[in-house]
Amino acid sequence: VLHGIARDAAERLRRQPYDVVIATGGDTMEAILDLLEIFEILREFEPGFPVGRAFLGDGRQLLIGMKAGGFGDGDTLRRAIAELRQNAATPAQALP
Repeated sequence: VLHGIARDAAERLRRQPYDVVIATGGDTMEAILDLLEIFEILREFEPGFPVGRAFLGDGRQLLIGMKAGGFGDGDTLRRAIAELRQNAATPAQALP
């Protein structure tokens, strides 16, 4: 089941014009990243919440926030969404 979900998610990320995605759950995110072409970790937004980018086959770059289940407080996702939206407007090459 997990690999089917990951395949579907990776295919949608390749086809749709997303700049940013936030995923929760470590196993699911790991399976999705395994299917994307090239991935690198950029930094940690908060403990247990790394931010990275995938380089898709068509030349696009996708910022990815990866929140592990038990980390963060009630506003962690809200802060991450705001920051990643702001960074999506910045060329990905300029991100730390």
